[in-house]
Amino acid sequence: MIATKNTERALKLLFALLLGLSVSEGYAQDDNEATPITVTEVTSTSVAPTVPAAGTVFSRNETQITAGMAGRLEYLAEPGDFVEAGTSVAVFDCEMLDLQRERQLAEAERATINFETLAREVGRLESVRDTNAIAEIQLDRTAADRDLAGSDIQIAQIAIRETDSQLSRCNVRAPFSGVVTQRLRNAGEDVERSTILAAMTDTENLEVRASVPIRYLPRMRAGEAAEVRLNELHLEARIRKVIPAANSQSQTFEVRLELPADAPRVVAAGQLVSVSLPLSPNVALTVPRDSVVLREDGAFVMRINNDAKVERVAVEVREASGDYIAVRGELKSGDRVAVRGAEALDDGELVAVQTET
Repeated sequence: MIATKNTERALKLLFALLLGLSVSEGYAQDDNEATPITVTEVTSTSVAPTVPAAGTVFSRNETQITAGMAGRLEYLAEPGDFVEAGTSVAVFDCEMLDLQRERQLAEAERATINFETLAREVGRLESVRDTNAIAEIQLDRTAADRDLAGSDIQIAQIAIRETDSQLSRCNVRAPFSGVVTQRLRNAGEDVERSTILAAMTDTENLEVRASVPIRYLPRMRAGEAAEVRLNELHLEARIRKVIPAANSQSQTFEVRLELPADAPRVVAAGQLVSVSLPLSPNVALTVPRDSVVLREDGAFVMRINNDAKVERVAVEVREASGDYIAVRGELKSGDRVAVRGAEALDDGELVAVQTET
C-alpha cells in the first residue's frame, strides 16, 4: 500500500516537471519569434512644406476724415454710406469765404486800374522830360507809384489764391471709394481745423495679415500662392508683402496676402482666418508620418539593420509635406525604417519584414 502511494507521488512529480519544461520551451520559442512589420526607405527629397498661421482680414485703405478748416458743418455722410472717390464726405458753410473772395477780386481790379493809370502818366511825363525840368522829378515819383501799384496787383492775386485754397477745403472729398464706418460730428456743429469728423474703409480691396515665426523668414517669398480658410470656405491668395521686422515679444514677422477680387462678397475686414503659407523648397531626409514614434523622452524612428533587428534612432522632427515629414538625426538616405507597428517595437527586437513600401 505504501509502495503504491510512493509510485503515484513520483508520477505526479514527473508530470509537473515535464509540464514546466514544455512551457519553458514555448516561451523560448515565443521570444525567438520575429515580429512581422512593414518598412520603407528613408529618402532625401526636396521638401516644400506649408506653415499654418492665424490671420486677420484688413482693408488696404482706411482713413480718418479730418476738417481742413475751421467752420460750421453743413453736411456729413452717415455710417454705412458708400462714397465714391472724389465725391463729398463733408461740406462746410463757406459763405463768408465767398464774400471775401468777391472783395479781393474788386481790390485786384482797383489795383489794376491804378497801375494802368500810373503807367500812362509815366509815359506822358517821359515824352516831355527833355523840355521841362519839373517833369523829371514828377516822373520819378509817378514811376515809383506805378511800381507800387504793380505790387498791389500781385498782393491781391496772392490773397485770391489763398482764399481759393480755403474754399477748396469747404468740400471734403473721399480719397478712395469706400464705406463710412464712423461719424464723430454732426451737421450744424462748429469744428476746429484738424478735427476728426468720420472714418472710412475701403471694403473692396482687402488683404490678410498673418504673424509667422521668425525662423521661417529666410524661406518666405513674395508672389507665392497661399491658401486662406474661413470655416468651410477656401480662398486662393498670394503673398503680397513680407515684412522683415520681428516683434521682440512674440518673435514673429508679418506677412500680407492679397485676396482675390471676389473676396469682399464672402469676407469682411476684421474677420479671423487661417492661412497656409508656402516655404521655399529645402532638401531633407523624409520618412512617412506613421514611422515617427513620439514618446516622453523624444521622437524616434525604428531603423531595421542588416540582422533584421530594431535600432531606435532619435530624430528631430522638421517640416511636414503631405504624408511625409522631414527629420534630422543619425540617418542616411536608403535606411530602412518601420512604418506600421513601429510604436510597439523595442530596441534590439528581432523583426520579419513582410512588405516594403
